[in-house]
Amino acid sequence: MLPADVFPLFTPALLAAIGGLICLALEPFLGKSGKHSVLPWIGGLAMVAAGIALVSQSAAPAHFHDIFAMDPARQWLCLGILAAAAISFGGLQQTLSRDKFPGGEPYALTAFATVGALLMAMAVDTIALFIGIELASLAIYALVGLRRHRLESNEALFKYFVMGAIFSAIFLYGAALSYGATGSTHFGAAVLDGRTGLYQLGSTLLVIGLLFKVGAVPFHFWTADAYTGAPSVVTGFMAAVIKVGAFAGLGSFVLASLAQASGVHPLVGPLPLDSAVVLTAHAAETHERLGVAILIIALLSLMVGNFSALRQTSVRRMLAFSSVAHAGYVLLALVPAQAGGTVQLTGFVYYLLGYAIATAGAFAALAAVSSRDDLGDDLDGLSGQGRAHPFHGLMATVFLVSIAGIPPTVGFMGKYLIFSDLVGKGNVAAAAFGMLMAVIGAAYYLRLVITLWTGSRVEERRVAPHALSSCTLAVAAVAVIALVAAPGWLVPRTMLEKAERPEKPALTQTRGISTSQAEQPAAVEYRLIEAAPGATGAPTPVPVKAALAAPAGP
Repeated sequence: MLPADVFPLFTPALLAAIGGLICLALEPFLGKSGKHSVLPWIGGLAMVAAGIALVSQSAAPAHFHDIFAMDPARQWLCLGILAAAAISFGGLQQTLSRDKFPGGEPYALTAFATVGALLMAMAVDTIALFIGIELASLAIYALVGLRRHRLESNEALFKYFVMGAIFSAIFLYGAALSYGATGSTHFGAAVLDGRTGLYQLGSTLLVIGLLFKVGAVPFHFWTADAYTGAPSVVTGFMAAVIKVGAFAGLGSFVLASLAQASGVHPLVGPLPLDSAVVLTAHAAETHERLGVAILIIALLSLMVGNFSALRQTSVRRMLAFSSVAHAGYVLLALVPAQAGGTVQLTGFVYYLLGYAIATAGAFAALAAVSSRDDLGDDLDGLSGQGRAHPFHGLMATVFLVSIAGIPPTVGFMGKYLIFSDLVGKGNVAAAAFGMLMAVIGAAYYLRLVITLWTGSRVEERRVAPHALSSCTLAVAAVAVIALVAAPGWLVPRTMLEKAERPEKPALTQTRGISTSQAEQPAAVEYRLIEAAPGATGAPTPVPVKAALAAPAGP
């Protein structure tokens, strides 16, 4: 991973921030109608420009002083964040103009929260991750409390703000302890002699702070109230963008910790998120408790989330508890392998990408067919609204089917990758339990879909769809189906093709990984060998001597 200049690496975040600043500067000079016709387009186009800048970057991993990093896996996560943000801008335009909201600040706040989520996804340093968390959180607090005339909105803002401040302090204290144990704020720093206990305590507090952000059990108690009190589109933005950013930080931290314990680290710069780490016996032993804790939290999140969602009639509360369940699915991808096994985050990244797009789209589509202030977002209020609004009903159906994990959607492929990875690690029982919970979770999603199309229409809400909302929803609906047809476009391609064509390994783009002599005296250095495009299979660490002796490709 090579050092990078400021502008190529941070251009997407800078473009998103510029979009927010322009919205903030123009807001006082626009009338009420102009705020909802001009500002969302500025924000949406800023997200598109940031996405173009992101995909234009080199595929080679790069970093900025070991603080922020970019690699193919992080590029896809950032692209998912930007896509969900663009969908949210369209949804905000649809709902805020319907509600005759007097201000245009929500568009600027959405852009700034997106910048924070991008920094979270790029962070490979605890302080950098904390800055991204706080930048995103401060904007989200204001978005949750948009409807100040509603009691539940004020309650949601208070609970989320207080709990967020507490767990941010826990995270920061964990970062301080980790710094005291390693002498560095970077992920995966070596622990100093005699400070293992201090590092374990600091790491535990760091993980707890991030588990709160993703809404995993037992740190999910704020989720239902915050999601219900916020506008539906803001709820979708929180469930998609903020969760992806927090999970990206958590995945980077866990992978770097496992790599450090295995004596595996990049020769230059931080560990790319699409790396494969072969766990040594020492790493498996020292992280055994972490693996058990992650597995228990994941299974509890699946149970609590799915069974709580089954009992809900409010769509926002239903999807709030379903987000807890989805946190469990993603956590299953972080369960470490046994000694000698390989840890890679293929399913982790793929699932988050599909989840971000589908969740933001589902909330935006359902918000469009709800009453003013989202008062009619329960099952009775949405009854038959799919027939009254065929476009938004169809969009909501596609996204809900994807979230439920029903083929042929990206949600199905994401669950398949996670469960197959669990089976490969030997956690067959956990995979079977996860599949059972997926079947149970599909019940309330399908109930909502059936209600949209077959229920009797109590009230018909004819609202003309805005062009921005229609475009973003249509593109997102195509994406959740198209991405499942070629998962090799995403992180699996960058990881799986490395082990293909062993007779012609290409050494032109090697990702250096070294193993400490204390841990593996007989194998001092390892490298992941890149392979030709279009190949499949898990990345395999190849000893340097063997790699150099292999015949080079054309």
